[in-house]
Amino acid sequence: MGFLGNTFRRRRGQRAPDDAANSNFNDLGFGTKINSPTRLINKDGSFNIRRTGKRFEQLHIYQWLVLMSWPKFLGLVFSFYILINSIFACLYLAVGVESLSGVATDETMHPFWGAFFFSVQTLTTVGYGSVSPIGFAANLLAAFGAFTGLLAFALATGLLFARFSKPSVSILYSKNALLSPYLEGKGLMFRITNRRNNVLANLHATVMASWIAPTPDGPKRKYSPLALERDHLAFLALNWTIVHPITKESPFDGWGQDDYQKADLEILVVLEGYDETFANIVRSLSSYKWSDLVCNAKFDPMYNPNQEGEIMLDLGKLNDYHLL
Repeated sequence: MGFLGNTFRRRRGQRAPDDAANSNFNDLGFGTKINSPTRLINKDGSFNIRRTGKRFEQLHIYQWLVLMSWPKFLGLVFSFYILINSIFACLYLAVGVESLSGVATDETMHPFWGAFFFSVQTLTTVGYGSVSPIGFAANLLAAFGAFTGLLAFALATGLLFARFSKPSVSILYSKNALLSPYLEGKGLMFRITNRRNNVLANLHATVMASWIAPTPDGPKRKYSPLALERDHLAFLALNWTIVHPITKESPFDGWGQDDYQKADLEILVVLEGYDETFANIVRSLSSYKWSDLVCNAKFDPMYNPNQEGEIMLDLGKLNDYHLL
């Protein structure tokens, strides 16, 4: 009877297999009222949530700077570098170009650029000596510029260290999850591997299902943990195919191919392991929607030994599968 058959059994008072699990696992923090087709966790592991209201109170500058991408961070630092030196250049010109000895006599460069590069030399404490301040106002600006440079570079150095030392993991997930023959029945499976050469040990996988089911109070989102063939791996040295056997205890027991779409199924994945590089626990999240499922398919092998006896792992084959 598929997905609707499970629903009818619940309405007649018969407990479906997924109800036992949901009795103690009925919410993951997303609530049960999200009954519209939407993704809870994005493929990159971020939550599909946008906060509104009191935006400035929610902003944590340190967290924002540490978590932003490297191109954005470097672009922001460079923009701040140009901006602060431009401000000091304008202040030097406001005091008077004659207050900078070398700039006033240099006819090959516009006074603004002369003041700009003097600010760069002051903030970075390079001090070539070709330009020097004259008078109290110019020397006061130079002293304040040097102080600003010390604070700015100390802050930038701290942020760089925090970004480099922040524990991170680079797990690659297969683009699709497969519904494949498994033992005497079927299994829902996907594949992961480590992009880096570092050692990930004691890896633990938690896989949960989220779907929309009709209830007497209207459609509600339900959750259930999925039992895995193996939820623990000592080392993620090669690839790992994570399998949920679809048995009578599975919430997908009796589901047909169309039931996954009707229920707006989403598979939520949480991986935790010990990273020897950072000597810390690292975590990775991802998800698969019903549209990512491929029925009656099997993953192609990713590794083979070469003539020298080494095992060759081809990361480019992570998403390769063939239909049965």
